[in-house]
Amino acid sequence: MTEPLVAGSDGFPFFGVEDFGMGWVRKKRRQCTPVVKTGQAPRAAWYTRPMHRLAATAKRLPRKPGVYLFHDRSGEIVYVGKAKNLRARVSSYFRPSADLAPAKAVMVESLTQLETIIVRSETEALLLESTLIKKHRPKYNVILKDDKSFQYIRIALAEDYPTVTTVRRMTLDGSRYFGPYVSGFAVRQTLKLLKRLFPYKNCPNRPDLPCFDAQLGRCLGHDTGPGSQARYRGVIDGLIDFLQGNTGGVIHELRRAMADASRHHDYESAARYRDRLQSLESILADQVVISTSHQSFDALGLARSDRSAMMTVFSVRRGKLLQRDSHALQHAADTTDQEIFESFITQYYTQSTAHPNELYIPIEIDPTVGEALQLRIHQAQRGLKRKLVSMAIENASESLAQDRTRQQQAATDAALTLEGLTRALHLESVPSRIEMYDVSNIQGKHVVASMVVFQDGQPAPQSYRKFTIRNQAIPDDMHRLAEVLRRRFAHRADDGWPLPDLLLLDGGIPQLNVVLRSVPGLGQHIPVAALAKENEEIFVPGESIPIRLPRDSAELRLLQQIRDEAHRFAIGFYRRTHRRESLRSILDDIPGLGPEGKKQLLQTFGTMTKIRNASDDQLAKILGPARARRVRDTLGPAD
Repeated sequence: MTEPLVAGSDGFPFFGVEDFGMGWVRKKRRQCTPVVKTGQAPRAAWYTRPMHRLAATAKRLPRKPGVYLFHDRSGEIVYVGKAKNLRARVSSYFRPSADLAPAKAVMVESLTQLETIIVRSETEALLLESTLIKKHRPKYNVILKDDKSFQYIRIALAEDYPTVTTVRRMTLDGSRYFGPYVSGFAVRQTLKLLKRLFPYKNCPNRPDLPCFDAQLGRCLGHDTGPGSQARYRGVIDGLIDFLQGNTGGVIHELRRAMADASRHHDYESAARYRDRLQSLESILADQVVISTSHQSFDALGLARSDRSAMMTVFSVRRGKLLQRDSHALQHAADTTDQEIFESFITQYYTQSTAHPNELYIPIEIDPTVGEALQLRIHQAQRGLKRKLVSMAIENASESLAQDRTRQQQAATDAALTLEGLTRALHLESVPSRIEMYDVSNIQGKHVVASMVVFQDGQPAPQSYRKFTIRNQAIPDDMHRLAEVLRRRFAHRADDGWPLPDLLLLDGGIPQLNVVLRSVPGLGQHIPVAALAKENEEIFVPGESIPIRLPRDSAELRLLQQIRDEAHRFAIGFYRRTHRRESLRSILDDIPGLGPEGKKQLLQTFGTMTKIRNASDDQLAKILGPARARRVRDTLGPAD
């Protein structure tokens, strides 16, 4: 028989044995201690104070659609979820009878804060959830491992002669985007091929400044003669049709243009159209025709191992299998296949620019996912669709096996390299965590520094840190580096700053000596080394003769990789800081613009050059005529 719930004076309940599968020993009025039965694992610590507070908070949430964010003790967002009914969904995590996966139970134990965002519909909740997952990358959400590396083909339709480039982020600038593409190499190869078929402009030059490709006849974006803009727009229209999978229309247009050129005795142009037509037909001959019904859809397959997962997408357009992409997934352990499919579809297809209306997958999922994304999602059960889904699953399994093999080989190589580095630098133990520091500035302005971390020989970006030098009067990088290290070692391991096994400096003996004098104990308790770039010499405390590793050694390549990563990270931070300060100083001088106007300009154009080159109509559309005139008067006429 279940014991009745007994509440202390603070309203906190003491649960009986059957409520948790535990025995309970009453200690005091305000606390209780669980006694776990033999062979029984404790479930989430529902009795802890944060759980009590969060459970009470959840009961007061509105019964409206929205997004919820869970924070752990450090304040980090560890999970983002969506809900049709916020009160019901969030409360379900804190019920004694909650049937949570092991990972979610561990997550709930760590929670200290709950944040919610109310939206108008389930669709908005799903889209906002996807955006927040991509932004915060919570450790308990299933996420695309490499979505930060996605690339898009951008066609700048707002330009008179649209430029075609690759970008990693879409913006609302009037351009047409295609993607996302997983492989940057594949995108470059595709564009190289398309350049032969569609001689588009891909340089930053103005149309009246011909590039090298234009001089070779490989770019029509600099032909400014009569009718040239219309001809170039025809090239861009053909490129867009091709990227959309409408190859039949492209072939028809090329044949028509070739016939017109021949009829007007323009045999040189006819020959160019003929060559482009032959190249296109050669490409299409390699595509696999899987259906004569000219259907367009995606088929998805999932493969899983103990802690890893891989999703493969087959893209069928107009009856032809055009593309196969495999995506590694993080945080997939202890989650159901349904959760993985829902998370992947939400994240992937909110980033996709030209996806079909239909998806085929091997299981059923929540229909609201498809409704929110305006996709018809079917469980493939028979025929061609089932065969393609099975093929996608097989490809996902193969990709997962290859990925696992690569990871194992990389781990083996890294372990051997670290052992060699241990011997070369005479370290007492293998350096699992290596930190390196670099300072970046130009003529002492906007001085910043970076800390990068390599864990077991691999970059650990989640542990990277950025520093703004507080004392800008410090005269040199050596003493700036000392300031950074003093601030770094003011943090403790339990604050998320574990001590390094090896600390590297970008520099030579001067940097090493200043840092050792300025940071007491460094070099005695933590090994330190300085890497001088000129001759790739390594200086260590107490040794006047530098260590020189073989130029082709894996140990030196690792040190160079760490140094280059620290430099890249510092330079990126410096450029963002410098750009922000430059924009602030110029835009702040514009009377009547205000913080909101400045924010609108930066969000729309991004750089001062683009703001200055914007047309009066573009500025007026964003700011209104009066403020647009002030911006133009301050910045001067567009180039």
